[in-house]
Amino acid sequence: MSLLGFLGINTCGCANAQKKNETDVYFTINNEQPKNYYLLTMSSNGCNFRILVNDIPVYGFWNSGAYSGSYPINHFIQKSGTQRLKVEVYPAYLHEDLGINSEEPLYIEIKKRLDGQTLDDYVAVLTNPIPKIKKGIPYYEYECTFEAEVPYDINLLDECVRLDTITNIEELALKKYNEIRELYESKKFSTFQKEFDTRNKRIWATNYIPVNKGEKDDNEDIERMKKSYKHVAPIQDYEIKFYGDKKLILLYSKIDCTYAFRLYDGGSKMWAIPFFLGMRKGSDKLEIVF
Repeated sequence: MSLLGFLGINTCGCANAQKKNETDVYFTINNEQPKNYYLLTMSSNGCNFRILVNDIPVYGFWNSGAYSGSYPINHFIQKSGTQRLKVEVYPAYLHEDLGINSEEPLYIEIKKRLDGQTLDDYVAVLTNPIPKIKKGIPYYEYECTFEAEVPYDINLLDECVRLDTITNIEELALKKYNEIRELYESKKFSTFQKEFDTRNKRIWATNYIPVNKGEKDDNEDIERMKKSYKHVAPIQDYEIKFYGDKKLILLYSKIDCTYAFRLYDGGSKMWAIPFFLGMRKGSDKLEIVF
């Protein structure tokens, strides 16, 4: 599912951490270690941008004007230690001729708080690392690292192969997108849900969400989808992108720079669903892994 209930993620606690260690096929959790939440906050001026953590896109802004907001990032952190941050800065939409129209176009912070604390208890881990840039340039890229401590170890990507060397990878990706689209269009909603199981379990684990709550939220998402969105837009006008050190694929829409898989109501309403395809070692099939 979309799991667009991310606004609720950064206020959820873990209610089933009674065991010291919990394991799943692709992750291990040590419940005696601190359960930190990490939050990315952003404020832009005169630019569009994309922010990646560990080579996976976390958030992008593609519009005119300015942006200010925040986004939880635990589900992009796979284990404790050094995390990679990358920032891509572009000219503001409809003002491309001006280039990036500020020397300080993007302010970011990464903050953390311990499970059980409030939103006011976030402390800075990384504060405004981006140096001043030359005003008017068409593109700017910045990379740095930050440290994170989490109680889980996600080894899913270790079990996946690089996709950029597979000659027909775009054909395979488009085929998989259309298979998922057909499940929704034909109202096979339970099978559609199962396509997201691996992804959802990782999101729940990394945000300390009990499985029963995650499943409940997921079922509510499905009911909202069924009620408001009868169709999936055709998978077209897309651009293929490799992420996760070339182990993940995402199809972007060229029209609005958001995700190519989107539900729509036949009118103006649209629900874009982000997911990443990967291929496990020993398999020749793509699946939603992230």
